[in-house]
Amino acid sequence: MIRTLTATGWLAVACLALALILLTMCSVDGRQKAADRLRQADVGKTLAEGRTAAARDASAIRDRADARDQQIDQSTQETTDAIRNAPDDAAAGDHGLRSLCRLYPDRDPRCRMQQPSPSGVG
Repeated sequence: MIRTLTATGWLAVACLALALILLTMCSVDGRQKAADRLRQADVGKTLAEGRTAAARDASAIRDRADARDQQIDQSTQETTDAIRNAPDDAAAGDHGLRSLCRLYPDRDPRCRMQQPSPSGVG
């Protein structure tokens, strides 16, 4: 049968083979492009999730800082009021030290004396 093909027949076989090769290449190229788009989508999703997590972390840090600032402002106001209303300088100093120790327990060695002693120690 192969010997009976004419030049036109061989040309038709070559065109069919070429068309088959081109279709296969287009199919492979399409799958590669689809895989690339999928990878890019996954990267975009991961990046978006990372940004969301970073924003959530930043928000939590900001909330804690705001709460800490509010606590410091409140403590400062209470201490200022206590110092202004203290009967003498020693009482005013005690109020100031207690406030300092409440905010920064390790700031001054005298803060250890302000801390309650553990129960059961006698």
